[in-house]
Formats: sequence, structure tokens, C-alpha cells
Amino acid sequence: MAIITNDHHLTGTMGNITAYKMRGSDKIIVRRKGGASKEQMKHSPAFERTRENNTEFGGCSNAGKVIRQVLFSVKHLADYNFSSTLNKLMKNIQLLDTVGERGKRSILLSRYAYLLEGFQLNKTNPFDSVIRHPVTCSIERKKGWATIALPELVRGINFMVPWKCAFFRFIITMGLVRDIVYKEGSYSSSEQIPPPETMFTDWQPLKQTFAAQNISLQFNVPGVVGDTRAIIVGIGIEMGDPITNLVIERVKYAGSAKILAIG
Repeated sequence: MAIITNDHHLTGTMGNITAYKMRGSDKIIVRRKGGASKEQMKHSPAFERTRENNTEFGGCSNAGKVIRQVLFSVKHLADYNFSSTLNKLMKNIQLLDTVGERGKRSILLSRYAYLLEGFQLNKTNPFDSVIRHPVTCSIERKKGWATIALPELVRGINFMVPWKCAFFRFIITMGLVRDIVYKEGSYSSSEQIPPPETMFTDWQPLKQTFAAQNISLQFNVPGVVGDTRAIIVGIGIEMGDPITNLVIERVKYAGSAKILAIG
């Protein structure tokens, strides 16, 4: 639809002609609609490379989705949409497949998921800028468990909190990701993976020293990891304020998270 503006300029679409304004210019830009048709994109030899790229991008998106499912319990702590950044990392992993042919290359998370370790879900207040003491994690693949060592935290020393809240707690999640492999015309898979294991610490007053503690998570199904899967452990710190003497409510947009370890 075309629109006549107050200064009698025509903008919008009329037939196969489009008129529009461009940022930084007071002129009206006019161009003819063009581009390849859907049939050309699907079947023309000239767009073979485009089809390959689109297919592989679908595989990267699938891999990113699998990782976001593991991070479900902490992703609300992110301060930006990290999906596109995660998909770019998946593309980097896909390029490490030197065996698969172009358009069908795999995302071998079982082999290269270690590249995700330390992935931050926040730009303004990254997890490592809040918790200034290393949080360590040991993973036992065969047993399907992980132990996370939370350090002693003293506000203003190794615990820098930029939010005005009274309480905090840790959220730790552990889940499996599988290799994303091109099969039968797509990267989709019906493989079933157990849901992530998640643990919340008790709410802690910010004014008190947080005592060091170890937290263990384990999959309920033995031998579930396998050779084509990887374990991802995510950690987040969530802020809260009291609404009664016994009830603490999570504060929105306060907290941070990251991928802690890969195994």
C-alpha cells in the first residue's frame, strides 16, 4: 500500500514499485521489486549454495534450541536475547566437521561443546563480575553427576552486587545435549533426552557472609550420557525481596547467569 505524506511525497508500494525514505537522507528512494522466486530458490542450480547455507543454518538453530532447553531455569536472568550469539557459536562448531559434505555438516556437541564453557547470558552485569571468586565444577560422565563448589562470599570483597535487593540465591541446572546430525533430509531428531536436573539454594541475606558449600546433581537414569551426548552445567544468581516474614519474591531483571562447565 502506498501513502502520500503531508509534504505530498509518495511512500510505500504500488504494483512492483516501492518508494521509501532512507535514514540520513531527506530524499525518496524508488526501486523496482526484484529477487528470486520461491521456485528458483528451491530448484535453480544458481541457488544451490544458498540452499546449503539455509539447511545448515537450520541445524545450528536446532542445536541452539537444545542448549536453551538445558538453560531454561536460568535464561530468565539474561539481559539480552542470546539466541543469535549461541547460533553463531553453533556455526563455529559446525565448521569443525571436516567429514560431512557442505549442506549436511553436523554439530558435534559431544566433541566440541567445551567451546561453550563460560558463555555469559548477560552483557551489563556478567556472572563473573558479580561473583569474583571462582565457582568450580567436577563432572563424572559415566555416573551422570556433577558437583559444584560454591565459595564463601563476602559482599564488597568477592561479591559485587549492583542491584538493590535484600536476598539472593543460586540456581544450578544440569542437562544433556546431543549431536545434531543431518539425516533423512533434515536436522530434526526424535531422540528423547531426559529433562535437566535443577537445584535452588535457600534464599540468603545479602548482608551476611555466604558460607561455602558443595551441591551435587545427578541424572535419574543411569548410563544416559552416551558417546554422542555432552553434559552442560549452568549457574545463575537470582535476587529477591521479602513480601512477608516468610515469603521472598524474585526481583525481575536482577541477576545473571552463565554456562559453568561442560563434560
